[in-house]
Amino acid sequence: MKNALITALATPYKKGKIDFNSYAELVRRQADYADGILCCGTTAEAQLLTECEKKLLITAAKETAVNTPVIAGIEEADTLKAVKCAEKYEKYGADALLVAPPAFCKCTASGYYRHIKAIKNAASIPLVLYNIPARCGYILNKNVLKKLHEKEGINYIKDAGDDLNYTADISRFLIVFSGNDGLLASSLNCGAKGVISVVSNVAPLLTRKVLNGEYSEIFQTLAEISMREVNPVPVKYMLYKSGIFDDYAMRLPLTRARRQTRREIDGFWKRFEGEIK
Repeated sequence: MKNALITALATPYKKGKIDFNSYAELVRRQADYADGILCCGTTAEAQLLTECEKKLLITAAKETAVNTPVIAGIEEADTLKAVKCAEKYEKYGADALLVAPPAFCKCTASGYYRHIKAIKNAASIPLVLYNIPARCGYILNKNVLKKLHEKEGINYIKDAGDDLNYTADISRFLIVFSGNDGLLASSLNCGAKGVISVVSNVAPLLTRKVLNGEYSEIFQTLAEISMREVNPVPVKYMLYKSGIFDDYAMRLPLTRARRQTRREIDGFWKRFEGEIK
């Protein structure tokens, strides 16, 4: 299979509400390069969205990206709530679900297995597991992941960690999507088969080139800048600079990009705007 590009969409706001015109423009710009788009993930500020807003984002993505698979993110720590999300998101038209591990309350290894199994049984669409230790506080147990693959037929995972040995180990039995743009090339060398990317919001063509084996210093710099502050603060300013978003507003407790971050992005854009596609 070719290395897959999935863009983790950011959510634009205008006067506190979702700006669906900017959102549709973002989705349309992904059509030529992305193999899929992710709604209601970390980059979308999912935990700050209402259930009604999540429904609208998923359905708007489906209506705009008619031929592009739509993945919906589930970030509920409560298994019963996560199950209800799976049922609803499938009805809204999601083609797959990205399931974040329970955070703050965390969970036991057997509890995680049962959590995922319950979600899988609630929906007929594929699940993508999500290893994201920086946000949930722990690394997914490799033995549990293997059991989920062998017993429950789970085949996909987004790995947003920074342990390339872990990436190589789990790629022996799961299809791994890198969740760390800064380590994308290295992750591919360790067995990853694609990326769920933040940078591709503003540079889908550059991201595609990296997936095709080309080295891009511009992509690498964008990946580094995108992590200067909490995701998605920098990339939303980049989307504003690129003219895709009319504003780079955030929802509390997130705040707009700091002046230092904006200056760095402004300087980079002035030099390389024509090459950021």
